Amino acid sequence: MRTRNTSAWLLLLAAAGTTVAMSPAPIAMTKANGFDPLGQWFDGVRLLKQKQPPAADVAAAKKKDIAIVGAGVSGLTTYLLLHQAGFTNVQVLEASNRLGGRVHTQYLTGGPWDYSYQELGAMRLPVDYIDPDSKKKYNISDTQLVFELINELNRLNGGERSPHHIKLIEWIEKSDNGLQYFNGIRTPSGLPPTVKQVAKEPGKYDSPEIHDADTKATDKKLQDSLPGNTFLLQMAKSMYKAHRQWIDGGLLDGAEPGDRWSEFSFLLQYLKGSLNSTDVLDLQQDPQGSFWESMYDGLYEDSDSWATIDGGMSRLPMAFGPLLEESNNTIRFNTRIERITHSDEGTKPGQGKKLSLLYKNNFRDAAFQKSIHDYAIVSAPFTVVRQWRLPSLPATMRNAINNLVYDGNCKVGLEYSHRFWETMQNPIVGSCSTKTDIPGIFMVCYPSYNVGPGVNNSGPATIMASYIDSSFAHEVARMRTMSDEEHVQYVLDAMSEIHGEETRKLYTGKWARKCWDLDPYTAGAFANPSAGQHELYIPVYMQVHKNMIFIGEHTSYTHGWISAAVDSGIRGAVQMMLELGLVDEAKAAVEKWMAPWVKT
Repeated sequence: MRTRNTSAWLLLLAAAGTTVAMSPAPIAMTKANGFDPLGQWFDGVRLLKQKQPPAADVAAAKKKDIAIVGAGVSGLTTYLLLHQAGFTNVQVLEASNRLGGRVHTQYLTGGPWDYSYQELGAMRLPVDYIDPDSKKKYNISDTQLVFELINELNRLNGGERSPHHIKLIEWIEKSDNGLQYFNGIRTPSGLPPTVKQVAKEPGKYDSPEIHDADTKATDKKLQDSLPGNTFLLQMAKSMYKAHRQWIDGGLLDGAEPGDRWSEFSFLLQYLKGSLNSTDVLDLQQDPQGSFWESMYDGLYEDSDSWATIDGGMSRLPMAFGPLLEESNNTIRFNTRIERITHSDEGTKPGQGKKLSLLYKNNFRDAAFQKSIHDYAIVSAPFTVVRQWRLPSLPATMRNAINNLVYDGNCKVGLEYSHRFWETMQNPIVGSCSTKTDIPGIFMVCYPSYNVGPGVNNSGPATIMASYIDSSFAHEVARMRTMSDEEHVQYVLDAMSEIHGEETRKLYTGKWARKCWDLDPYTAGAFANPSAGQHELYIPVYMQVHKNMIFIGEHTSYTHGWISAAVDSGIRGAVQMMLELGLVDEAKAAVEKWMAPWVKT
C-alpha cells in the first residue's frame, strides 16, 4: 500500500502557488482529554489547555459545510449555537414538512389562540423540587436549559411584540377532583369517585392491592437498595453528576453500579425475590431496563410546579423560524435521508473525505439525490437511522444504532363543544388526574391553558382522552392495530362511560391521534435503554465517526424530556467546535449555556 509524504506534498503544492490551509487538530471529548461522557461532560471544555488556532484557520473552520439531519429540538439547538458562533455554511435537512420532531401540537379548531389543541408529543416542563428533608425549594437544573433556550429565542425574535414570542404558563399537574374509574365503581351521583373521595374513604371505592409476605419483604429490600432523598436532590441540582454517581454506584449506597443491573435481575437474582414478587415490583414493567428511568421520572413527577407554553408546545420549534429564514436554503424539508457515504467524491486535493447524504424525492424513484457536506450532525432517532445504509462504523457505535431500545406510546385527543369537565359538580380544571383501568386509556388530561377567573373559555376545547406508554401498558400494541377511526371511537366510548353518556353529544367530531411507533420519521416515542446501554453507548456518542456526530434525546441521560434534546443539541455544537479546534467558541458556548444553570 503506497503512503504519501504529507510534508513533501504540502511543499510541492505551496511551490505551485496553491494555498494550503492547515486544519487545527481535533480535540476529542474523551476521558483521556479530561472529559466525563457519563457526567458533567462540559467541565472538560472549561479545563482545556489548548489554544485557539490562528485567525485564518478559525475563519476556514467556520466555512465548513455542515449538515444537521433533523429539525427537532436537538437539531435546532445545534443550529442556533453554530450560527451564533459564526458558522456560515450550515444546512438543516428535515424528512417531514415541519419543524419540531416529537414536539408536535395539533390544533383542532383554528390556531394557538383559539385554545383547542392537543400535545401529541412533549407537553410539560418540571420546574422545581422541594427537598423533603430540608423543605427547601430547588430549581430542576436541566429544565433551566429549556427556559434559557426560550429566553434566548424571545430575545432574538424581539420580545413580547413578536408573533413568535414564547410565553410560559402554569401546567396544572394534579387535581383532587380527577376521576378514579376502576372496576366499574361509581358514586351515588353516577360518576366515578374523585381522587379526594378515594383518599377520604380508602377501601370503599377502590380495591387496594395486597402483597403477599414475600413481595412485602422484597419491596422493603428494594427501597433500602435504591438511592434516597439525597440522590433526588443531586438530580435536581445536577442531573449530570447524579448520572455519574448512578453509573459508579447507584445501588446499595455505592456498592453496586446502577446501570449494570436490570430491574428484573436485581429483584430476582440480587435481592432473591420470587418470580411473582419480581413481576409485581418491576417499577416500569420494563424488566430489561435499569432503575435509572424510575429515578429521574420519580424526581420529575414529584415536582412542586410545572410549566407549559401558552398556545402549544410547537411554538418552541416554530420560534426558530425567523433564524432559519435569515439566509436562503438554510433548511430543506421533505428530505428523507436513506444512505450516507464517506469518500473522496467531490473533494479537492488536501480536503479529505466528505459525506454524501442520499435521499429520494419520491420513494418510487430509482435514482437518489445527493447532498455533499464536510460533516453531518445526525439528530434523527436511531429507530430511523438503523434503516439507513451507513459507512463502516466501530462495533459499539453500530450496535448502539441497531440495538438501543425505544419505547412507544399513543395519544388520542377529542374536541368537545365546551368544557363540561369544568362545570361538573366537582369541577376539574387542568391536570392528568383522571385514571382508569379501561384498557388502552390509562390517563386523561384536561387543558391547563385558557383557565382561571375572567377568562373567556366558552368555545370548544380538547382533552387528551388516552395516554399510554407501551413499556407499562402493553395493550398499546392492540391500539396500534386499530384504524384512526376505530381507535377514536373506542376512546370516545370510554370518555362517555367515565364522564357520563350525556357528554357524547358534546363531541364535535374533531380528533387527533398519534401512535409514535407508526410515525415514519420517528418509529418510536423515545429511547428506553436496557441495562448497560448508558454506560456502554453514551461515551461513543461523544466521538466523531466518519465525520458524523450523533445527537438527540436518545444520546443524553433523561429520555422522553425536552431537556435531554436541548442538552444533546448543545453538546453536538460544542463537539463540532472542538472537532475543528475552536477552543474559544466551545468555552464560550459552555459558559453561556451550561455553567449558569447546573449547580455542583
